[in-house]
Amino acid sequence: MAHFDPKTYRNALGQFATGVTIVTTRDANGAPVGVTANSFNSVSLDPPLILWSLARSARSMAAFEQAGQFAVHILASDQDDLSNRFASRIEDKFAGLDIGEEGLPNIQGCSARLICNTRHLYEGGDHVIMVGEVVDYESEGKPPLLFHGGGYADRVARTASDTPPPVLYAVEGRIATITLNRPETRNALAEEVIAALVSALEAADADPEIDCVVLTGEGPGFCSGGNIKQIKALTSEQHMSPMQLEHWYKTQIQRIPMTMERLSVPVIAAIRGHAIGAGCDLACMCDIRIAAEDAVFAESFLRVGIIPGDGGAWLLPRIIGHAKATQMMLTGEFIDAAKAEHYGLVSEVVPGDALIGRAMELANMVAQFPPAAIRKTKRLIKDARDVTLAEHLDQAAIWQGVLQQMDDHREAIDAILEKRPPRFEGK
Repeated sequence: MAHFDPKTYRNALGQFATGVTIVTTRDANGAPVGVTANSFNSVSLDPPLILWSLARSARSMAAFEQAGQFAVHILASDQDDLSNRFASRIEDKFAGLDIGEEGLPNIQGCSARLICNTRHLYEGGDHVIMVGEVVDYESEGKPPLLFHGGGYADRVARTASDTPPPVLYAVEGRIATITLNRPETRNALAEEVIAALVSALEAADADPEIDCVVLTGEGPGFCSGGNIKQIKALTSEQHMSPMQLEHWYKTQIQRIPMTMERLSVPVIAAIRGHAIGAGCDLACMCDIRIAAEDAVFAESFLRVGIIPGDGGAWLLPRIIGHAKATQMMLTGEFIDAAKAEHYGLVSEVVPGDALIGRAMELANMVAQFPPAAIRKTKRLIKDARDVTLAEHLDQAAIWQGVLQQMDDHREAIDAILEKRPPRFEGK
């Protein structure tokens, strides 16, 4: 393993799932010890801590209590036999395995492996809760072994490994690019896309190294809205009641606007092709919107006999005004990029081959400033919609008092006076 880098580890947490795990150590005599755990939980990133629990009756308890280190192996989808072996009571669980002769037992072929120093042991009734600090890790990028519904989901995991992820997440400098990755449906917001999009947005917002997000779609379209086949299945196949449908909306599509509303990191939408229905609303959730010349927008919900269920009727009038928003929603008309710019729905229209380049240019313009000030500025703009001027000024004064005590503020002033580029550290 390479030298442990907390930043790289934080990014890697989004790359591998925590499915079935084997935790290993060595006893006082140097013999390898290992147990199967269904999962482990990350409880902190600074320092990076994880916790897991072991039954007090386990024969391996004494070894883990006295060991100063343990390793967590996240099993790959084809290692279900290995999981069963370590969950059993056979004497030599490591028989035939190449685990190395020194150091923590290293099980080969896993999805990921974490090396942890034991930090604390806590009483948990019939279990002992063990907290370890991650000091090193490695990830093979293999699909993990999952346990669901009383069995291993290895077949599902292997199939999933052949399917492109529903959302792509990439980081360049201090900018994260989130790409909806279902071009065959023009990036319709199916349940898997919703979950992955929410996770990506939350990951970017939680990362202090990210100052701006660019949101776009793979292929010729930005987002065609809700997945019509999935929506039809809710009533025609699953026969959901009105109450069940209400719950579905709150736990699915509405997670996106609620997540977007909580974000402190700015989001730039780079829109090409169709931004229809919920796709149009997704664009409205972003802070800055630029469009390719082929972009098309519509509030098309009435065309399928429903209403904007994801906040569109709240968002759109605040962006383009009550009259134009009402016209779009009640007529379902499609508007091109030029009209969208005239309406104020987007701030710029650019040639299609220049769209991502311009979005990144804008993102870099944002990211050149002190990180805390960027996020507070976005929050100040968002909150100003729903407060009085006096309340807004009170909020601005409080945050100004904090920002002007930060090193980045002093660095910004010094850089201007000394006529040099600033060097911000987020402090």
